Amino acid sequence: MLGPLAAMACASGPASSPPPPTAARRAILVSFDAMNEQRARTTVAPRSIPTLLRFFDQASCADGARPMFPSYTAASHAALWTGAYGNVNGIAGNELAPLPWSEFSIADARSGYDSRQLTAQPIWISAVLSGLRVAAHHVTQAPGSPGYWLAEGGRDTLAAGRDSSALASPQLAVLNGYGWSAAAQVLHPQRVAPRAAAEWRNVERLGRIGVPLREIGWSVERDSLFALFFGRDGYEEALVSATRDVAGGVRVRPHPVERADPRGRELARYFSDVLWIERPGARVGVYFRLWDLARDLSAFQLFQSSMHEVGANHPAVLAHYQAVVGGFIGNSETGLLGNGDFGPRLQERGDGIAEQKFLETAELLTRQFIRGSTWLWQHFRPALQVEYFPLLDNLDHHFLGWITPGTPGFDPRVAERVNAVRNRGWALADRRFAELRALAREGDALLVLSGDHGMRPTWRWFQVNVALRDAGLLVLDGEGRPDLTRTQAYSANGYYVHVNRAGRSGGIVPAERVDAVADSVGRVLLGARSPEDRAIVSRVWRPEPQDSLGIGGRAGGEVYFDLAEGYYYSSRLGETLTSPMDEPGGSHGFPSVDPDMRTVLCGLGPGVAGRRFATARVIDAAPTVSDWLGIPAPVNATGISLLERMRRTTRP
Repeated sequence: MLGPLAAMACASGPASSPPPPTAARRAILVSFDAMNEQRARTTVAPRSIPTLLRFFDQASCADGARPMFPSYTAASHAALWTGAYGNVNGIAGNELAPLPWSEFSIADARSGYDSRQLTAQPIWISAVLSGLRVAAHHVTQAPGSPGYWLAEGGRDTLAAGRDSSALASPQLAVLNGYGWSAAAQVLHPQRVAPRAAAEWRNVERLGRIGVPLREIGWSVERDSLFALFFGRDGYEEALVSATRDVAGGVRVRPHPVERADPRGRELARYFSDVLWIERPGARVGVYFRLWDLARDLSAFQLFQSSMHEVGANHPAVLAHYQAVVGGFIGNSETGLLGNGDFGPRLQERGDGIAEQKFLETAELLTRQFIRGSTWLWQHFRPALQVEYFPLLDNLDHHFLGWITPGTPGFDPRVAERVNAVRNRGWALADRRFAELRALAREGDALLVLSGDHGMRPTWRWFQVNVALRDAGLLVLDGEGRPDLTRTQAYSANGYYVHVNRAGRSGGIVPAERVDAVADSVGRVLLGARSPEDRAIVSRVWRPEPQDSLGIGGRAGGEVYFDLAEGYYYSSRLGETLTSPMDEPGGSHGFPSVDPDMRTVLCGLGPGVAGRRFATARVIDAAPTVSDWLGIPAPVNATGISLLERMRRTTRP
C-alpha cells in the first residue's frame, strides 16, 4: 500500500504517522525544456498536442517569455527557479568559469548545473522556509545547497550552507537524476557474440528449457551485466542480471516495434521490469527491451536503457520514490538514433523502424516522469511541486533541422516523414502534460507552464576563438591551449567572451583597459566573415550597470553576440573560422530577445484563465507562483508577480 510509504517519505518519524494537512492553496510549476508556443502551433500537427493547445487557449498566457541570455538549459532554469537572471544567480551558461576569480582563470570551466555555482535562492528553498511543503522533481542545481559566492569589499567570499536547514526539513523533497549516469546501449551478435552459458544459479525458476543455455556479457562503466537466452523449442526469451543468478534478474520477451498510438494505452509496455544495480553509496535502475530474437539466436537486438544515480535531500524519500516509481530515465535516445544503433534513419532511406525504436525510448522517459510526478503529488502532498521534462529539447535538437525549409539538403518528402515521427514525440509530451493537468485539477491547484528557451535550425559552426586568435587577442602555447600570460580575451564556452582581467587567476588586463579590450573583441566579432563574404555576427552586447538581459555579473562575460542564420557557437580552436556541422539540427543559446528563443509562461487554475498579455520573462514565474501561494518570492528575485494580470477578474 502507498499510504505507509507516503508517511515515511513525508518525515523522518515513524511510518505510521499521518501525513500533514494539505495547504489551502497548491501549485505546480513545470518547465518543458525547449517549449515555444509558436513552434508548437506551426510545426506540430494539432491532433498530436490537443491538451497543450487547449491549455494555451484557456490559460492566461504571456506573449512568450524571455529566457536567460545565453538561452541555455542550466542558465535559464536557474533563472526560472530563482526569479533572477545569471548576473544575480551566478549561472551564466551550461558551462562557466567558476568563482571566485582569484582561484579560477577564464580557461577554467564548471558545469552550470552544479549547485555550488548558484548564488541565489531557488523557489523550493524559499517556499519551505515560508512553512510550505514542497517537492522538486529532477530540477537543476539540486539537491545540494547553493554556493552563494558573494563579492564583498572586492573579494569573493563563500556563504555556503545558508539554506542547509531548509534542505534538512522533512517538509522538502528534492530529487535530481542528472548526476552520474551510464549510457544506453544496443546489444546484437555483431557486437557481443553469444557463448555457452557459465554456471548460473536458480535456473530451475525459468521453467522447462529445450535448448542449450547461451549468454552474453557486457560492460557498463566499471560494472558488468549478463543476459541469459533460453526457451522451449527455440530461443524465446532473455533474462538480464548483474550476476549469474536467475533469482536476481529480470525477464524480457521479444516484441515487434510499437506502432500503436500512445494515447489511451500503457506506455513502454514491452520493457522489462526495473533491474536494480548496486553502486557504492547508491543504487540505479535499468530497463531492457528485446526487439528481435531469432529462434536459433543468429539475430537479436537487446536495448539497455541509460542508468542514473538520483540525488535527494532525504535518503528515505529516495528509497520510497524508487520503490514506487522505479529507475530514473533522463532523456530519450536521440544519440543512439543518430549513431545508427537502431538502424538507418528515414533521411538515410530507412524504413522507419529506427525511429519507432527511438520513440519507445521516449515512451519510457515519459512513463517514468509521469510515475514520479504522480507519486510526489498524491503521497508527499506538497503545496508546491516544481517539475521538469526534457523530451521536446531531445526531439528538436535532432529533428528540427531536417523539417525546416532552407536548411542544406532539405527534402520535403523526407521532412514530411521525419515530422510524422516528431509529431509522435510531441504527442508523448502532450500526454505528460495531460497527466499534470489532471493532478492540478485533483488538487484544485494553479498549474504554471514555462520553459527555458526556444529552438532554431542550425547547420554551421562559428569558432569564436579562431577569430580572437587571428586578431592577436588570444595566444596559444605549444600545446594549443590559451597562454594566459599573453592572452587578452578567450571564450571557454563559445557563447560569450571573457576579458582576461587582472584579479582573475592568470589575468593580465588591468581594470582601466578592460573596456578597451572588450571593444576590440566586439569589432573583431562584427568583422568576422563567412566563406561567402557575409557577416557571421549580427550584433554584440556589453553588460550595463542596469542590465535588463541578465548578462554579465561576476560569473558572466564581457562580450555577448548573436549569429547569422544557420550558425551556432563553438569554442573549438581549428584552422578555419567556420565549419559545417555533420548534419542540420536544432539549437538554442541565442539572445533572449530573439522571438524563436522565447519560451512560454502560462497559468491556469481557480480564478486564473483566459487572458493574453505582453511578453514576460522566465524570472517572473517564481514570484507569480509565490504570490499565488501567499508567500514571499525567493529572496534574490528581481522578477515580478504576474498574478493580477492572469486573474479572470481583471480581464477587460
